[in-house]
Amino acid sequence: MHRALRIAAALVVSSLAVDGVLPAQAEPPAENLQLQYAQAKLQLAQANLKRIEQINERLKRSVPAGVVAEFRSNVDEATLQVRQAETPDASEFDVWLRRAQSESQLATSRWKRAVAGNRRLKGTFEELDVERFRLRAEVARLQFARGQKLADAPRAAQLEWQVELLNNEVDRLKEERARATPSARYYPIYWW
Repeated sequence: MHRALRIAAALVVSSLAVDGVLPAQAEPPAENLQLQYAQAKLQLAQANLKRIEQINERLKRSVPAGVVAEFRSNVDEATLQVRQAETPDASEFDVWLRRAQSESQLATSRWKRAVAGNRRLKGTFEELDVERFRLRAEVARLQFARGQKLADAPRAAQLEWQVELLNNEVDRLKEERARATPSARYYPIYWW
């Protein structure tokens, strides 16, 4: 009985909307939708950073500084995307350049921390891993430099560079997953 009433009510409301009695739900303009999306991504990035900071408040330094820096970088990138969505003439490519710059800085920081860790306690990181970190930092630095050169290039060249940037990020994630795969089912506390 209740189901029949709900169906009847839905039919009445939909017929009123079709007849113009009730205003139809309008699709938001594309630029408004882009801004809403960018703002939602910013809020998510801020909430993720806050979560990481809360974990570190409860258990001091339980989340590595590099991980916290990555979450801060995500907030910076999302902030740039909001600014880009608010300014119709802004270049989307700037967001990609910021991402490449952030990756270059994080990769360099990772490499330097590994070198410093081995100075403090020899063997903290395998020499091969330190070399891989160095090479990852070099690739990220060159990727950013290439992107800077493409700022005024045709869109097709920029898109090709963006695809390469994404492929490098996928490769980095695969490396991290392989390096962090636990042999004793240990999972870091900051993974939620």
